[in-house]
Amino acid sequence: MCGVAGILHFGRSDPVTSNILHKMNNAMLHRGPDGDGIYISENKRIGLGHRRLSIIDLSEGASQPMSNGDGSVWISYNGEIYNHQLLRSQLESRGYRFHSHHSDTEVLVHGYEAWGIATLLEKIDGMFAFIIWDEKKNRLTFARDRIGIKPIYFTKNLGVLVIASEIKAILAHSEVSAKVSEAALYHYLTYLATPAPLTMFDGIYKLPAAHYVEVDQGGSFRAARYWAPEINNGLDQLELEGLDEGAVANKYQR
Repeated sequence: MCGVAGILHFGRSDPVTSNILHKMNNAMLHRGPDGDGIYISENKRIGLGHRRLSIIDLSEGASQPMSNGDGSVWISYNGEIYNHQLLRSQLESRGYRFHSHHSDTEVLVHGYEAWGIATLLEKIDGMFAFIIWDEKKNRLTFARDRIGIKPIYFTKNLGVLVIASEIKAILAHSEVSAKVSEAALYHYLTYLATPAPLTMFDGIYKLPAAHYVEVDQGGSFRAARYWAPEINNGLDQLELEGLDEGAVANKYQR
């Protein structure tokens, strides 16, 4: 597993600093012992952090945060895209050139460029949580996989949006307080669970499975669900076995 972090400043003049991004990264050291990276935009209103655990592409070319060719799209990503080789072939046929050996992160970057966030999320098969900054559109997007295997949390207050793989990384930001959510505590004491988007901390939320959020530089949110399970009672045993075999084959095709 890796760790992702992101900060967006809106309606305020102070910059995002490398110091706070490194603090957030350090809070997730256990998630990624193989590398530590940050990106801060030229106007210093957006910053991304990443703790890396090398899985698919072990080279330095797969380090994160990663950008496209002209530096207009940046990503911090945690997870594994099982069909990244297929998507890479599709993107190469459209003229996209890859600099990494076989990084699924770079597939996400170019996939976002080619198809946009909605179509990209329809195409990818895997477990993931990622943050994408689009410099040209001045838009931050963060998303979570269909089942919710990979976590991603966020808080928005006083002109700052903070995002991370773990709540402890969000709490590393000096302007985020650790106050218990009474609503979440009620659910936990009643059902022994805290339903999304609530967490045990007031004002800190977890993005539900199969959702993505787009945020412009003014702080306006647009959240959407991109997938829902279909109930189908018509599958026989052979069809189920075929689906299972295909899923396993995709997962181990690197």
